[in-house]
Amino acid sequence: MRLQNIWCGLACAACLGAQQGPANQKKTPDRAAAYYHFAMAHLYENLAREFRSTDHINKAIEEYKLAIQADPSSEFVSSELVELYAQVGRLNDAVSEAEAVLERDANNIQMRRVLGRIYRGYLADPGQRGINEDLVRRAIEQYEKILALEPKDLESHLHLANLYRVSRDSVKAEKTLKTALEMDPEHEEALTSLAALYSEIGDASGAIEMLERVTAKHPKSRLLAALGAAYQQANQPEKATQVLEKAVQQDRNNHEARRALAQHLFLSENYEKALEHYQILTRSDPQDPQNYLRISQIHRQKRNFEQARASIQKAASLAPADLVEVPYNEVLLLEAEGKIELAAGAMQKLIEATTKTNASARDRATRAFFHEKLGMLERGRENYVKAEKAFRSMVEADPESAPRSAMQIVETARAARDFKRALAESEAAFKKFPEDRTLAVVRASALGDVGEARQGAAILRGMLKNSPEDRDLLLSLVQVLEKGKLWSEAREALEKAQGYSQTKDQKKAVHFALGSLFERQKLYDDAEKQFRMVLELDPDDASALNYLGYMLADRNVRLEEAHNLVQKALEQEPESGAYLDSLGWVYYRQNKLELAEKFLQKALAKVSRDPVVHDHLGDVYMRQGKVRLASEQWQRSLREWESSAKAEINPEETAKIRKKLDAIKVRLAQENR
Repeated sequence: MRLQNIWCGLACAACLGAQQGPANQKKTPDRAAAYYHFAMAHLYENLAREFRSTDHINKAIEEYKLAIQADPSSEFVSSELVELYAQVGRLNDAVSEAEAVLERDANNIQMRRVLGRIYRGYLADPGQRGINEDLVRRAIEQYEKILALEPKDLESHLHLANLYRVSRDSVKAEKTLKTALEMDPEHEEALTSLAALYSEIGDASGAIEMLERVTAKHPKSRLLAALGAAYQQANQPEKATQVLEKAVQQDRNNHEARRALAQHLFLSENYEKALEHYQILTRSDPQDPQNYLRISQIHRQKRNFEQARASIQKAASLAPADLVEVPYNEVLLLEAEGKIELAAGAMQKLIEATTKTNASARDRATRAFFHEKLGMLERGRENYVKAEKAFRSMVEADPESAPRSAMQIVETARAARDFKRALAESEAAFKKFPEDRTLAVVRASALGDVGEARQGAAILRGMLKNSPEDRDLLLSLVQVLEKGKLWSEAREALEKAQGYSQTKDQKKAVHFALGSLFERQKLYDDAEKQFRMVLELDPDDASALNYLGYMLADRNVRLEEAHNLVQKALEQEPESGAYLDSLGWVYYRQNKLELAEKFLQKALAKVSRDPVVHDHLGDVYMRQGKVRLASEQWQRSLREWESSAKAEINPEETAKIRKKLDAIKVRLAQENR
């Protein structure tokens, strides 16, 4: 077989040599010598493959060089030498030899293909740090010249399109792939490459169109998994589930498809099914810490804390020391358990453990995120000084996080009820980053806090584009307008947001905002209707359950239903101060005073500065006959109201509290006579 291959090669060389003709040669080629050295080169190549011998490789190279010396006109021999250089990793030599051939014959397509493949080999080399722009340019140049000579070369179109993608030229990449599809409309690689390009540039609908075309003819598991990911990107969860399940059914050993399905089910809050798939993955690959980590997250969401901790410990035993996701999830578990102080301490240790002197961009972004999480934990336990310090450290860790850091500092000042400083910080941040939508929202909110809702609303209106991307900004605009009691304008903004709402979550958000808007205007029947619509879309929506339950209790109607609604919300978020207050208020209305006191005190442990909770606890104490304790709570409630944002102060509520305090004074005066 080896000799047969050699003589086939010799025959090809002879043909090519004959085609060159003697007219173009400066000296007569010694073809006999060339054939001999060519045969010897092939022989050494085969020996090198058989014995994995570097010495035989070097001998093959020398023989090729001798063959070229004997017959410089034979481009076939040069091509073989270039191929050998490339195969053994001597890419610089391969490039030099190929370029020498192209200097003699610029239209040598085969050599341009070889050279293009060599450049692509350089780019794929794991030793390369980042993308070598010069190599990308050289590779693109080769394939552009190939296509200029041979426009119907489909494979070169595909290679060129991928190179354009590497160089981040999505326009040329798309055009090249579309040209390839004109040649073969059902070409699998062209369709999947174009789908990947659309995903990269955020065109989920384009990616779906391409993948639907390719899976219609080639319903392979990996392609179905890609289509499922595209449906996820397009916020089409039902279709994503259907396609990912089909991918797994078609190939139960496609672990990537199963992992994508499990992650999708987890994000869709279908925890039981997600858990089933992750457990299968742990059996197929028991050494992968990520599977145990996801199982821990599922148990955490289900509030099975003991199982969550066992799974995270298993993940920790398998994970490399630098996998920060494990200790970060330990922080989240402590937070879910309500152990905020321990969570903050663990977060601080994680920050210290991940300090690096020569950090990459990714490392810097991670550290900024960790500082942000620490700040949120400290703010959650009303430790505002430490929270602000953590948020300012974000910029030291990663200057790119400056806009987010500024936003968190403003929110911390608002939480601390330092509205004057919040206003100043928001102004400085918005001037520095005028195009940042998040900072525009916090600036508008800060203005709304101090009674300048119209000015805040004007900022947000100035950023609207009359397109679906306005939806979230319109919801923020509604909150600012509510601060100024600009009800009709808020309703108008919500109607626009409703027109842009397509997914279930988007529709829920609008119905909830409408319910809140109606409730604040005391249009209780309209408000209840909107909250019911939220619950039709999602019966477990904790915010709607709590709001509706509290609204019923506050009106002292349908108290058993109110209890069930709030209890269901609290089962999902047992550490919520707002939900604890709602349940305490329901118990007060039911005259279950001991339970009311218990839950209201729990609420104050979470939200110690909420004037409503202090007012509620004062009512409980008063009905229990604990007059002085009631007086203390009502006085605290007044102080908290007075320090609230101007837009949040409720004159009607504060008047009621003062009336109750006046009644206590009269009562105490009568008792002292």
